[in-house]
Amino acid sequence: MRSQSLHSTRRKVLSGLVALAASSIYPLESLASDKQKTTYQTTNFSQDSDEVLLARMLFGEARDRSELEKVAIAYTAINRSQDRKKWNGESLREAMLKPYQYSCFNYNDSNRKKLMNPEKYEPQAFQECLNIARKVLAGKYRDPTNGATHYYNPDVMSKPSWANKMQKIGRIKISEKEFSKHEFYREF
Repeated sequence: MRSQSLHSTRRKVLSGLVALAASSIYPLESLASDKQKTTYQTTNFSQDSDEVLLARMLFGEARDRSELEKVAIAYTAINRSQDRKKWNGESLREAMLKPYQYSCFNYNDSNRKKLMNPEKYEPQAFQECLNIARKVLAGKYRDPTNGATHYYNPDVMSKPSWANKMQKIGRIKISEKEFSKHEFYREF
């Protein structure tokens, strides 16, 4: 019985040494087999981390905008979650998923389907949004909106009624000759 146990232990050690030797000869293949690709396909946004949910929101609201404009839009959700107004949500997740706040999450919005599986539609754009969300949440960007909680794109829709009840911050300067497509507002 004891010799079987010793034999089994030797076999495990030998197997481990072979695997170690193989990984030093073919290190990239070894790592690739251990690493699973993250999928961002979902049917339930409530299962997402704040980072992934913010990336989805940026993808749905601003995937074709500049990096700075995406940062500005991300900060509207952060500012809402920190403004101590219950109707805006008391957490980042709540602020983003409140009904009719960020249109991309609305059931009737054409972007919602894309949010459910963004890598199917525009994988590079989603990865960029994910990277920006990660950096915003890590504090690597400052708020370019001066505390904005709302925005809209005047090229896409007429001025919403809520804008008349808020302080207009305006468009964000993207470069020397370019401004954001979105106009930003802050609640009084």
